[in-house]
Amino acid sequence: AHAGYYYESVTNTRGAGPNSEQKVRGWVEGDNARVEFVTGDRSGPFARGNYLVTTDGGENVYLVNPGDETYAAFDLEEMMTTLGQAMEMMEKMGDMVTMEFTDASSEQLLEEPGEAILGFNTTHYRVKSGYTMVMGIMGMNRETRTETVADIWSTNDLDDAGFNAWLRPVQRMNTGNDDIDEVLGQQFGMLKGYPLKMVMESSSQGAGNSGTTTTTMDVTVLREEPVDDVQFTWPDSYAEIELVPDMEQAMRDAKKN
Repeated sequence: AHAGYYYESVTNTRGAGPNSEQKVRGWVEGDNARVEFVTGDRSGPFARGNYLVTTDGGENVYLVNPGDETYAAFDLEEMMTTLGQAMEMMEKMGDMVTMEFTDASSEQLLEEPGEAILGFNTTHYRVKSGYTMVMGIMGMNRETRTETVADIWSTNDLDDAGFNAWLRPVQRMNTGNDDIDEVLGQQFGMLKGYPLKMVMESSSQGAGNSGTTTTTMDVTVLREEPVDDVQFTWPDSYAEIELVPDMEQAMRDAKKN
């Protein structure tokens, strides 16, 4: 066992869409991390009992499913790239479906000393961002403007890169689609340190698609404790699977059907 950290966090989403709550617990030691899903989806990657593992500060992350006895590369950037590819493939199929992001903006409204959280110093940031999405379906366009105000309490007291696996995954959000990447860069590019608390209120205004969603994230437990290296492994008998589909092949199959 080595000196490390144990933490718990809870993320709640309330508002326009379905309400959700996700609790995780994590172990971090240097570049190593394990993040276990305590509550969340009934199935899929974030199902209860599944966990993420990294040994290089979040550069490579693996999703382990003890129920199925499998593991898979959990590449957030690849997943985001797949999203971008899906949009490009839809555009290649013709004018039936188009999507465009415009007027991306971001403004830092506040930076001040924040409250101490669980004994750690924080900086309080307030950031306002927004973008306009224009979706066209068979020549009919629908425009939606989304504005987000985020209050973030972030600490610079943590040096272990393993925290990147969950508390700061946005550093790897790159889709390859210029429109989406501009939006993500505007929204998350100002983030510094590791967030211990976050409140994000997003309001969307558009024809038939208006509402407000509030997302909160709170690290509720964070303490130093010895961490055993076994936390950052999984049984050798587990089978490797593919988590991200080949989007181009999926779109070709969809066209055939």
